[in-house]
Amino acid sequence: MPSEDNPLLNRPQSTSGNTGGPVAPVPPIAANVGETSASRTTLPTTPGANIHHQQGTTNSGSARDILEAVILALILAFTFRTFMVEAYVIPTGSMAPTLNGAHFRVICPQCGWVFDANANVDQQWVRHYGMANISNGELTNPYAINSPPYITCPNCHFPIPVTSLPDQPVIRRRLQVQNGFENLYFPYARNGDRILVMKYLYWFDPPKRWDIVVFKEPLNGQQNYIKRLVGLPHNTVEIVGGNVYINGVIAHKPPTVEKAMLQLVYDNDFYPRDAGKTRRNGRVWTNPWIAVRQGPYSGHWNTGGPVIRFATANPAGRGQLSFQQRGHYLLNGEGYDATFPRHQENHLVGDLYISAVWQSTSPSSAISLVLGTRSNRYKVSLQHDGEIGLYRWISAQKSFVPVSPARLDFMKKITPLHPGIPYSVSMSNLDHQVRFWFNHHLVLQYTPRWTVRQALKFRDYQIEYGREIPRIFVNVTGVCTLRHLNLMRDIYYTQTHVENSQGSDLGPGTATAGHPLKLHAGEYFMLGDNSAYSADGRVWDRVDPALADLHLHIGVVPQRYILGKAFMVYWPTGFRLFDGHGWPLIPNVGKMRLTR
Repeated sequence: MPSEDNPLLNRPQSTSGNTGGPVAPVPPIAANVGETSASRTTLPTTPGANIHHQQGTTNSGSARDILEAVILALILAFTFRTFMVEAYVIPTGSMAPTLNGAHFRVICPQCGWVFDANANVDQQWVRHYGMANISNGELTNPYAINSPPYITCPNCHFPIPVTSLPDQPVIRRRLQVQNGFENLYFPYARNGDRILVMKYLYWFDPPKRWDIVVFKEPLNGQQNYIKRLVGLPHNTVEIVGGNVYINGVIAHKPPTVEKAMLQLVYDNDFYPRDAGKTRRNGRVWTNPWIAVRQGPYSGHWNTGGPVIRFATANPAGRGQLSFQQRGHYLLNGEGYDATFPRHQENHLVGDLYISAVWQSTSPSSAISLVLGTRSNRYKVSLQHDGEIGLYRWISAQKSFVPVSPARLDFMKKITPLHPGIPYSVSMSNLDHQVRFWFNHHLVLQYTPRWTVRQALKFRDYQIEYGREIPRIFVNVTGVCTLRHLNLMRDIYYTQTHVENSQGSDLGPGTATAGHPLKLHAGEYFMLGDNSAYSADGRVWDRVDPALADLHLHIGVVPQRYILGKAFMVYWPTGFRLFDGHGWPLIPNVGKMRLTR
């Protein structure tokens, strides 16, 4: 098979991305799209459209021609907007980190990790009133949303004071409460991503699973939502263990979608400066990668910095690194939601991706990577002669057994390795599918069948015997270094309960474990990427009366309510001309991208 670049390896170092050079902004034409709950992605109007024209040297009679040209340009622009492409702005974070809503930009002072943190547009400061509920989903001004006093870094877990955020100043206001006054902090909040949506595309090409789509919500039929499509007509959808199952079998995401949905666990390139010191919260940070003793012939690991080294006097000496679950590592409620109260459902995520640059000076060098939980744990080994092996963990035997090459989707040959040459190695174990990349080329893939029945059985085991920590190992042979060691995780779709407008529990959410949803012709099921804070098909409690003729189940979107496919972030949150003043008018070119 032709070589394939590794789309998971070429990840940004942070959620903010690289900053490109400034260009002149063009105010977008945006449609009105919104939701009414605190955990939704809504798309309000962005006003205005400037049509620029060039005026040549003409006589006074050309004024009429210019006016006609302007009118024609306006007609064409509105025609294009109406029938081809429409622009939207996203105010909330229910599709994060794929698409940002209103957010705060944060830089960790210890490890340097740059990330975006959710800003709740439903609670804003209104002059003369104080804190108020805002239901239209619009950011009223850059200093209207408060933040907790500290925001936790997702990489090193340092509690970052909100007063040290890069966008200054941070406004402090006093709010009267029953017992006196409370200080509230209002950092500079950035607007959400502006996206382009291809309208009427689905008239010619049917929607595909994992598309990001804009649709009219089926609760009242008035507002437009943006979510990811996971259920197609005639599918049976069920969410178990954080994964989506279609017709009883786990649904696999394409590599480009996997890349867009990956979230940070820990990046060793961003090693904190205060490692080993006591922080203000009384905790001491140490590297979660620790050495495991390998017997009398094992060597010594040095994990005290961005470059990890293994030294041994024996050329065949072996070493093992283990990633330790500490604090909030591997939990599904971190990263973008660092400013929100911790969600009730905190789950250890076992769908993982690891990458590193490995350089060995031993002629008998070897490396193997291990990822996964008890029921889904695999090891990929690479020997100095280029031989690759895949092994599956068998709990009953407490050991790894080889997976027959005949069962693999494919496996490519690698030429023998050379001492002293750095090699990029990556492994993913996502949605019960194993992939291995060598020097950014996909060389192994294995897709075993995994059913909802197996997933429910394993889920029952976890409930009865407690949570199982995923195992993550790096095994090496010979003297070597590991650079750019990075661990990421997949998005975890949470279980939930449906509540009505009065807050009463109506029962398990739609398509949750043990409650599959059967879709009929012309019906679709949508989920938000920020699952813990997304009001999507799982939690909708009613159907628009105008759709009574369709006899829809709650949580279902009819085909006639789908408006188009989001295909590009054309105006990510940009930069201000002057610090501390006004809205960002300079676009962040480095974050312009196609949606995945």
